[in-house]
This record gives sequence, C-alpha cells and structure tokens, in this order.
Amino acid sequence: MTDADQGRALVVGASSAIGRAIAARLADRFALHLWGRDRTRLDETATACRRADRPSPVVEVVDVTDPAALAGAAGRVRDAGGLQVVVWAAGAFDWAPAPDADPATWRRVLDVNLVALAEAAALLVPELVAHAPGSLVLLGSGAAHRAYAGNAAYVASKHGVAGLAEALWLDLRRHHVGVTLVSPGLVAAGAGLGAPVAQDSPELLLQPEDVADAVGYAVDLATRGPARACPTVIRLDPYVEP
Repeated sequence: MTDADQGRALVVGASSAIGRAIAARLADRFALHLWGRDRTRLDETATACRRADRPSPVVEVVDVTDPAALAGAAGRVRDAGGLQVVVWAAGAFDWAPAPDADPATWRRVLDVNLVALAEAAALLVPELVAHAPGSLVLLGSGAAHRAYAGNAAYVASKHGVAGLAEALWLDLRRHHVGVTLVSPGLVAAGAGLGAPVAQDSPELLLQPEDVADAVGYAVDLATRGPARACPTVIRLDPYVEP
C-alpha cells in the first residue's frame, strides 16, 4: 500500500494530550479512527487532525474495559477496511502505597492498561496482518522497565505491556507487522503533571509531541516498505532528573 492509498490508523486514548499529539502526527498519512472516553476532547482531537486530502476522522467513545463495547468498536474498524496501524495510548494511573491501595482502583489500572490492551490486540491484529506492512505501537512507561514505590499496580501493568509487546513481535514479525513499545519518562501531561518537577518547571519534561515523534518514527519505519528493521523498544527520558 502506498502513501496515496487510504490506509487507516486507530489511536486508542485519543482524548488524552499524548493521544491527540500522536493522532496529529499520523493524520498526514492515514485516515484516522479515534477512540477515547471524553467525547468533547475526542472532537477537539478530530478537529486538530482534519486534512484536506483525508477523510474526516471517525470518532467513537469506547469503554475499553467493556468486552462487548470493545468488540463492537473493533468490528466497526474492521468493516472500514485497510487498517495498517494501531496505537494504544489509553492508560490509567494511581498514586497509592500498597497499604493504602484501593483494590477496585488497582483492578481498573490493570484492566485499562493490560487486560483491555491484550483483548484489543487479539481483535485487531488479524486486520494488521491482512493489510501488512503494518505497525502496532504500545505506550509503555519508565515503569515498564523498573519498579517505583507508590504505584505497584501501574508498575505491574506496564511490565505486562512490555512482555506483551515482545511476545507479539515474535508472533508478527514474519507477517511484516512491526511491534514497538514506546516508553516515555515524565511527560508534561496527565499523571506526569502531578510530579513536583512538573509543577515547578513543566517545560523541562518531555512534551506530548516528543512521544508522538517516537511513535511516528516507529510507524513510518514499519509501513514505508520494504521494512527491514523494527524498533522494538524506544525509551525516552527528559534531560532533567525527576
């Protein structure tokens, strides 16, 4: 499939600041499907991603932790055809030492960050294979590679994402579908804004556009054939220490 064709990309978590930046980065090459939890913010992302030579982004509010809703939304993406790219930027976070943790919150973190992602991958990977070359990009974190105090469920979920990404790559490489784990450090967005350094000097942290550039690099390398190499892990860290 060439750049002139209407290849499609799905961005999950497109109502977040990072998801919006990723969608905007992909909008020049792909027709977009945007999933998220906040319709107003999704519409704002769609507006930022409109291009004269591309169809208007397809926007859908999806609760990825609802198996029926997830399966239905995935079916509509499949019906549209031509899916080449899936980026999973949805995420949940919790600051809580283990003795103070809320079990329901921990379950929510694991469900959003790992369980729903695994289910979505099973639903959508066949489409990526059918329309290869393709790219599956999963948003990790520094917590995908080391542990931090005060957010055990998040650390566990992101370690799981790292393992899932590696295993998916081993399954998909022969089908010419790249799988990339993009693991940013502190980003001046979402939960990262709660860090002390973000409150004092947010300009020193990674910006959503930095993450989007890494995602765009992985997608471009995988889909501008013939692909010979896949960046399986991309780690981004700000120069400032957290």
